[in-house]
Amino acid sequence: MATKILSRPLLSSIVRFAKPTSRAIVLTRRSFSSAADARLRRSVHFVPGDNIKFLSKSLTLGADTLVLDLEDSVKDKALGRSTVHEFLATLPPDNSRGEVLVRINPLSGSYWQDDIQSSLHADGFMVPKVESREELIMLDEYLSSLEQKDMKPKVVFPIATETPAAVLNIADIAKGPRVCAITWGCEDLSAELGSYGTRNSSGYLDIFSHCRNMCLLAAKAADVQAIDGIYQNVRDMTGFEQEGNEAKYMGFDGKLTLHPNQISALHRIFEPTEAELKDANTIVKLWEDGDGKGAVLYEGKMIDMPHYMRAKKIMARSSSGGNTQSGAAAGKVVGKKNDTIPQPKQSHAVAAGNDEVFPRVCMGKYYDELTPGLTIRHYLTRTVTESDNVFFTCLTMNPAPIHLDHELSKGNAAALSGSGAKSNAGKPLFNSMFTLALLVGMSVPEATHGTTVANLGFSEVLFPKPVYPGDTLRAETVVVDRRESKSRPTQGIVTLQHLAYNQRGEVVCKATRQALMKKSLGQEGDTKL
Repeated sequence: MATKILSRPLLSSIVRFAKPTSRAIVLTRRSFSSAADARLRRSVHFVPGDNIKFLSKSLTLGADTLVLDLEDSVKDKALGRSTVHEFLATLPPDNSRGEVLVRINPLSGSYWQDDIQSSLHADGFMVPKVESREELIMLDEYLSSLEQKDMKPKVVFPIATETPAAVLNIADIAKGPRVCAITWGCEDLSAELGSYGTRNSSGYLDIFSHCRNMCLLAAKAADVQAIDGIYQNVRDMTGFEQEGNEAKYMGFDGKLTLHPNQISALHRIFEPTEAELKDANTIVKLWEDGDGKGAVLYEGKMIDMPHYMRAKKIMARSSSGGNTQSGAAAGKVVGKKNDTIPQPKQSHAVAAGNDEVFPRVCMGKYYDELTPGLTIRHYLTRTVTESDNVFFTCLTMNPAPIHLDHELSKGNAAALSGSGAKSNAGKPLFNSMFTLALLVGMSVPEATHGTTVANLGFSEVLFPKPVYPGDTLRAETVVVDRRESKSRPTQGIVTLQHLAYNQRGEVVCKATRQALMKKSLGQEGDTKL
């Protein structure tokens, strides 16, 4: 679909002379996005829209928000759009995954309408190089013309500092229709300004620090989320964490990421610590018990309304909803009878004793997250060796010569159908029980680590192709079905199909099993990373 290139003045004129009824509807449309505004966006991760490998991997990264990029990282726009369209069509329901946005091309260019039409299965759109609120009003009208009655309205996420005009208009941009959050970037702006760089040895240059500050102020003034910009050196995790911590303490709600390693670091950084949650819970309780009147004395400090509001926001940023089970410090309300705050019961993690020193970490998915159709690609791979085969065969007291006898294997490999038979002549056939065990083991970290109650059994185990020493295996898991447990309200039964592939992409093992899985509610002793 061809679209005309619209100049900035023409964009403004289109909106300026729009019918009053249309404009009135647009300006009141922001009310729909309150639920979207409330979601966690600690990590907002970019994925090139034309890279199917990265797209497939992206759903396993655990980012709060994925941004499928059709702008800077994509040269062939048509290929990018078709790849993103096909990927979005395979997504599970939005209540079983994180937020998925698409970064379209600038509204002043010739690609953005095609980008949107190919991405209507996304939750919303990141919009680069926005210069005015009028552009967002135009975008809102266009989206309204495409949305069906049963379609969830799309959110808009502007990058609001990429041109000088954008910086000057950032407060109005943040108040635009559908806006759920804004972020800032300095690379495009530096090109516009003719800068020689964005940083010096002590950090951002003043002009770019100003843009960062304005992004935060504009977002909070508009009551939307503020997301800090990228940290370009993906190998410098120390610098990234320092900048992430600074963003957290400034008041940013999250940060853009370019590399998977940055995601888990951000979740750790932006998650309030136990001490921070303890203080926040105590301040909120003291203030609310005092009916909001007078000041509150807490650990020798006078606490009033701004401290209460800050404590509520700290609680809201917690992935657990803000409540902490740790004991609150004693405090009192000034001018009222001293009340000792009751000590809550110890959490499971503390009561278990050993968990206080070695907290239980679970990287797997709970029953609630394992929705039918979900495909998980596992990133532990393994090149199997003859030592593995001999050791496992002897360990399990299996004397079958096809696993141990090279002379017998010379004819055995040729007798087996399938590719690789000739090149593997003389190699013993791998013990299939090892292959099965390895497949299940490779699936554990991203699928069931720390969330399995019990393995209930296998309903199907197949070995379509043989495995020989020297083969490299990878694994994939598909959620086939799930059902509630009739006798265990905090657990459910999930059917998982595990697939092992060799280096030629052939399936060498297919195993379908049922597992009793924990539900996410009530698992106090698990620390989800």
